Amino acid sequence: MKKMTKMAVLPVVMALGVGFSSMASAAYNCDAKRSAIEYQIQQAEKYGNYNRVAGLKRALSEVNARCSTGSAVVDVQKKVEKLERKLMDKKEDVRDIKADLREAQAKGDAKKVAKYQRKLREKQAEVKEVAAELRQAKAELAAARK
Repeated sequence: MKKMTKMAVLPVVMALGVGFSSMASAAYNCDAKRSAIEYQIQQAEKYGNYNRVAGLKRALSEVNARCSTGSAVVDVQKKVEKLERKLMDKKEDVRDIKADLREAQAKGDAKKVAKYQRKLREKQAEVKEVAAELRQAKAELAAARK
């Protein structure tokens, strides 16, 4: 019975998470941030989550006190720079694993070859994921500058 409950709740939680993350990514300006927080306050009140309401109200007052269009652009710019560094690190990891793979192939060590091939696939998938995040962040930055 517990397993069925978890299975039923999981899609709802995932949907809410996607909704909140898309709101956060769209919140590149102060008005959007305010709107996103106000919506979350309404949802928390609707479900009686008063601790969350209190925290969100504090967050809203911080946005009202400190947010400006310039600060929103700076925040998105920092996100882009962080993702660029992360992408460079992931690409370096791929280069290192390729070198290890070539070495294992030269030695004829089948176990290590399989291990490095698996690691290489994983790291290449991570590179694609970070590159997609970076493209989205750059689009947010372009929109924030308009």
